[in-house]
Amino acid sequence: MLTVALAILAAPLVGFVLQYAWGPRLWRQGDWLTLLAIGVSLVGSGVVLADVWGGATYRWTWEWFTPGAVGSALSIGIAIDGLTAVMLCVVSLVAFLVHLFSMGYMHGDPKYPLFFAWLQMFSFSMLVLVLAGNLLHLFMGWELVGLCSYKLIGFWSERPAPANAARKAFLTTRIGDLGMMVALMAIYAAVGSFEFDRIFEAVEQRAFDDPWLMLAGLGLFAAAVGKSAQLPLHVWLPDAMEGPTPVSALIHAATMVAAGVYLVGRMVPLLSPEVLAVIAVIGAVTALMAGLIALAQDDIKKVLAYSTVSQLGYMFLGLGVGAWHAGLFHLTTHAFFKALMFLGSGSVIHACHHEQDMRKMGGLLRRLPVTGGTFAVGVLAIAGAPFLSGFYSKDAILSGAWNRFPLLFWIGLAAAVLTAFYMTRLYVLTFLGRPRDEHVHAHAHEGGLSMTLPLLVLAVLSVVAGWPFLGWDAALLAPPTHLRVEGVATVGDLHFEHDGTVMVLAIAAGLVGLVAGYAVFGRLAHRLDALKAPFRGLERAFARKFWFDELYREVVLRPAYGLAAWFTATDQRGVDGVVNAVGRGGTRGARVSAFVDRVVVDGLVRLTGAVCQFLGAGVSLLQSGRVRLYLGVSVGALAVILLLEGLS
Repeated sequence: MLTVALAILAAPLVGFVLQYAWGPRLWRQGDWLTLLAIGVSLVGSGVVLADVWGGATYRWTWEWFTPGAVGSALSIGIAIDGLTAVMLCVVSLVAFLVHLFSMGYMHGDPKYPLFFAWLQMFSFSMLVLVLAGNLLHLFMGWELVGLCSYKLIGFWSERPAPANAARKAFLTTRIGDLGMMVALMAIYAAVGSFEFDRIFEAVEQRAFDDPWLMLAGLGLFAAAVGKSAQLPLHVWLPDAMEGPTPVSALIHAATMVAAGVYLVGRMVPLLSPEVLAVIAVIGAVTALMAGLIALAQDDIKKVLAYSTVSQLGYMFLGLGVGAWHAGLFHLTTHAFFKALMFLGSGSVIHACHHEQDMRKMGGLLRRLPVTGGTFAVGVLAIAGAPFLSGFYSKDAILSGAWNRFPLLFWIGLAAAVLTAFYMTRLYVLTFLGRPRDEHVHAHAHEGGLSMTLPLLVLAVLSVVAGWPFLGWDAALLAPPTHLRVEGVATVGDLHFEHDGTVMVLAIAAGLVGLVAGYAVFGRLAHRLDALKAPFRGLERAFARKFWFDELYREVVLRPAYGLAAWFTATDQRGVDGVVNAVGRGGTRGARVSAFVDRVVVDGLVRLTGAVCQFLGAGVSLLQSGRVRLYLGVSVGALAVILLLEGLS
């Protein structure tokens, strides 16, 4: 099994290296190579799932280095259990389908081979995170995922919007990652190890007490808030839609945003009841808030983006109320129907000449029957229609909330109504009714098999992935330990049981949202302005995303820019001013020194030389070499001497 695990990791890494180095020179610019590489990971993940389904677990550890005398040796390793196996299959399957879809969607892009290279690295990074055998190793994959998201969100970096979105995503998630670093330090200070088993044993034996336990739990959740776009760090995810649509599908379904939910699910035994309560509240509020914002978005990808934020809130609600299996199960089902809808939106955008405004669409079901039909399956799944995958996982989450935090249950139920309502709005505006822009509608057509086949596969999975008789149960998706945090053990043992009252309410919520959405945006579309008139203020708040971006601009960015300007002025006028003044003083001193040296010192030297030269020239006249001249001069000199002697 170790060989299989290493093959799962090695295939996309080798694919990245080969594609990055030689992709443009390969047949079809190397897209087949990357599809083959992620296909190897998919097959290997299937082998792992089949083996683990029977209850097997595996763990391999290799010593990395020993940090002096401050603690035990740090290691890297691979751990495989039920949660790992499920996540491996989800990540590799969605990544494979995204690679396949991208062959049609990205065809003709100038950076086509580079796109597939970074898809490989993104897949590899998430697989590293999932297979990590300890928390430090997981953190390496965590940071690699952040780097790859930056590269892919900003893939069209020659345009300002994608470049800004990539920076926003990178910086926002870095804020959450500070919490991860705090958690790592707290865990190592209390336990002296990053190994999962050692950490959980310390919790069970109460050797890991407050404040370290609380600090570690909040730090891990802060990291998850950043990666999984929860309130208040949700602002990066909608802007990430500036990247290519296949990237959006991968980020929203199986990689980056899934990482935060996976982290919390993996580390649940570490989380105290107080931290779990915080997680549940943040998740419920995020689910409702994002659903309200999605109501007023006109960009098809922005609606799906806020839908993802809302559904992630559902997952954290499940984890926080103790229904770990339900939250992780929803992560699995959501990956399929959200990937379906994002790739479906990509098919629509591709068919409509890269138009994303739903107000210019309409009537596309006749032009795009496969896309429209499969997209409808995704809408019904996310709305919680009975017997589709989303119904089972969402109902399990609401059952957990009903048993532990009834108020959060009602918030979750309201979010369920909103989900069905805004997704019906999206479907009606895009696929039903009459075309609102003939130019957009006239030439719309389905993409090739590489684009339609992934939609069909994901549509099937969106239907069947939640069926109970397939074998999904708490043993496969629960945290990889028997440990349960005191105070929530009974809630953690729901085993996908569905409360009858909750089930009825959940079905009713989905039905109300679907019917109301079709009635308002379909049957009563001609009266839409009149229907919205009493809610203009709310609509404006939803459309402006509750002014979170403006709030961050005024409260965070503007003071940061002001502080940066002050530091710049201090550096330029203070530090640089002193340095420049010293430099100018030195320059002037050097000029004075140069003048003294050139005029005084060199002048005296040259004057001495000139005098000596003059005198030497005069004396040299006497050195003619003529004897008669010497005798004449001698006689003359003698005569002068005698004359002077006589006069004296």
